[in-house]
Formats: sequence, structure tokens, C-alpha cells
Amino acid sequence: MMINRSQRYARKAVKVDHAQNMIMQHVLQLKCEYTSIDSCLHRRISEPLYAKECMPHFRRSGLDGYAVLSAEALFATPQNPTCLTVIDEVPAGYTSNKQVVPGTAIRIMTGSAVPDGADAVIMFEQTEEYQEEGQISVRIKHKVNPGQNIAKVGDEITSGQLLMGAGTRIGPGQIALLASMGYEEVPVFHRPIVGVLTTGSELIAVGELLQPGRIRNSNAYMLAAQIEQYGGLAVMFGTAPDDGDEVVRMINDAMEKCDMLIVSGGVSVGDYDVMADFFTTIGGNDTTLLFNKIAMRPGSPTSAAVINNKLVFGLSGNPGACFVGFELLVRQALLAMQGIEKSTYHHLQAIMTDDYDKGCPHDRYIRGRMTYFNDQVKVSVLEKNNSSMLISIQEANCIIMIPAGSKVIAAGQQVEVIPLPYEITMY
Repeated sequence: MMINRSQRYARKAVKVDHAQNMIMQHVLQLKCEYTSIDSCLHRRISEPLYAKECMPHFRRSGLDGYAVLSAEALFATPQNPTCLTVIDEVPAGYTSNKQVVPGTAIRIMTGSAVPDGADAVIMFEQTEEYQEEGQISVRIKHKVNPGQNIAKVGDEITSGQLLMGAGTRIGPGQIALLASMGYEEVPVFHRPIVGVLTTGSELIAVGELLQPGRIRNSNAYMLAAQIEQYGGLAVMFGTAPDDGDEVVRMINDAMEKCDMLIVSGGVSVGDYDVMADFFTTIGGNDTTLLFNKIAMRPGSPTSAAVINNKLVFGLSGNPGACFVGFELLVRQALLAMQGIEKSTYHHLQAIMTDDYDKGCPHDRYIRGRMTYFNDQVKVSVLEKNNSSMLISIQEANCIIMIPAGSKVIAAGQQVEVIPLPYEITMY
């Protein structure tokens, strides 16, 4: 399937935002399913979920104490306490069939239903219990205000209130809320099955011994981790040799088994860059080339196509460029398949901590490290940032955007950064 090299050189570069927009027009819509609440962690909600009832659905005590009529203790002090007869006790999970009337109080525990008649709860620490003629009574030694320490019906959540919208990622807090509302089964998007195929006869398995001219296949594992991080299910389809026909066969086989495919390597202009030929010649029934060059560094040969309504990405074989290409182009499509409709690329303004003097005719996207310092976002360019280097990927928590044509970005100058979903150092 080798083609004339001049065809590889003749590719038309598109801007990054244009490439992103084209990709989003072809995102595959996945089906939804119900999964049990104990197996939905990190999944994405597929439809808006609403409160089935109020929370709390009864007047709830906020602490251990006594349910009282506040009017009887508006002026209570340690020197002049209000004395009340204790007529009942309410443990959590129970209710009282007695009513608080003037001169009485009911002992109550945290989370218990406040008895009828009471309009406040005073904590144990502000009272003193005593017995008089076989009857338990309590001295209220502090002022009590109406509504004190009582959560009203619907204080936290009202019936019918939106709990979480479609696309919400389920974490511990969401699980707690769903459980409290009786959602034993949760509607979620199917996890996108994303294939990972690497190319290059130079690649060897992780466990193999190094040989001259060979390298271990790090991109496959990096991409799988990125896929899983954004909610996808990564499936490895192995490594294709530098043979065009074999690459086509492996791609077609993978496309039958996944919702999206990422191919790493072989997209440049070298004699053995078989993916360059694949994307250059694509087109016809059920296939559409979106782009095969982007006006950016690193990763300008990055490509994308649609085959049988499924996206296929051709990312650089260089690990730095592969990492950036995924974050700029694949991430948003993967999240959109799980109900995230708006852009996930939130640009921030940050202050450069060092000079950067590497100019480029195209926009440059480099790995950086963001920190918060004195209420300012600062960013530094990580060392060993070449597209072929991977050591700095582990430290990156953002991508710094250097505009096309920039000669020098001086320390103290503002730049745009795209945060990555990792921790940001705070000082």
C-alpha cells in the first residue's frame, strides 16, 4: 500500500480547534444500561436523576439533647435555669407517641425524629439532669431559640429536586446520595471500548530484554491508562509491523470489536510510516478522512478518520507527542461518548516562571507544571520536553500553549494552559 512520498508532504494542516470540532461531529452515541449501586463507581450517569422524596423526610435532631418548647427557655441562664419534666426518650430510628407541652421535655438522640410540639433541641452539655420524687427532670441553663438544632422536612433536599445531570461521574459522594434516595439500580452510559494498536517493527514487549535498535512499547500502556482515566475500557490489539496490508487487516479486525480506535506510530513521512499511507488513501464507502495533519507541535502528523461511524485516531509514535495528542483530541471525544457535551478544555491564565525561547511557526503545546503561589497560578516548562522523551510526562499537570511565531516567552509573562486531571501543587 506504499504511495508516493510527495503525497505525504502534500497534507493540509488544520488548526487544533478545527480538528477538535470535526471530531466532535462524529462522536459515537453509546447505549445506556442499569448497574447496581455497588458497582457504579466512576461510571457516568446517563439521564438526569431526581430526588424521590425529601431529605430529611421528618424533622430531625441535629445532636443529642432535649426536645423542648423554645418559649419556655428564652431567658434561661446557669443562674436562672428553666426546669422541665422529662416525659420520654427517643433513640435514633424511633419516634415518640408523646407530645411536648409546657413544662415538659423529651430526651432525644442525634438523627432522631423531633416529637410533636417541640420547636427546638438543646444539647446535653447545656443542661443538667436530676431526679425529684422519682421523676427525672432537666435544668435548661442556656437560652433556646426557635428552630435550634432541628433540620426541617426538606431542609437538605426537596422532593423532585435534580440530584445529578447526565454525564455526572459517580464518586463516593454521588453513591451516598443515590443510596439515600433508594437508587438500587443506577442508569449509566456503557463504558466506551477503546482499542489501542501500536505500529513499528522496533517495538518489543515490556518484559523482553532490550536489543540494539529496539524499544519497549510504552505508548500502549500510557494510552490504556489515559483511556481508563477518562472512563473508557481499553483493549489492546497488539503491535502491527511496518507492513501496510497487515496494518489494514489489524485495523479492520479491531474496528469490529471496539467503539473507537487509537493507533500509535507510523503517521509521519518516513519510508516505513504505514499509517501515513493509510490515512492518505482513506475515503470511500463508510470511510471519511477528517484530517491527516495539524498545525501544532509536537504531533503535527496526527490524523483522524471515521470508519463505519467510529472514530480512528492516528497519534504520533513519539511518547510526548502521543500523550499531548490524546489530551488535545481524544479526551473530549471519549468523555462526549459518556454524556459530557461541553468542552473539557478549560483554559487558564498562568504566569511563566522561566524564559522559554523556542519559537515555532505553529502553535506549540508543551508539558508543564502548574502551582498556586500567593493566589497566583504559575507554570514552569518541564525539562526534557522533546516529543520523543517521556520522562517529564509523569510530572505534567498541564499543557502550556505557546502561540505560533513566538520567539521568546519571558518569565513573568502570561500564557494559556490546559489543566490535566492531576493534582496541582499548592504553596
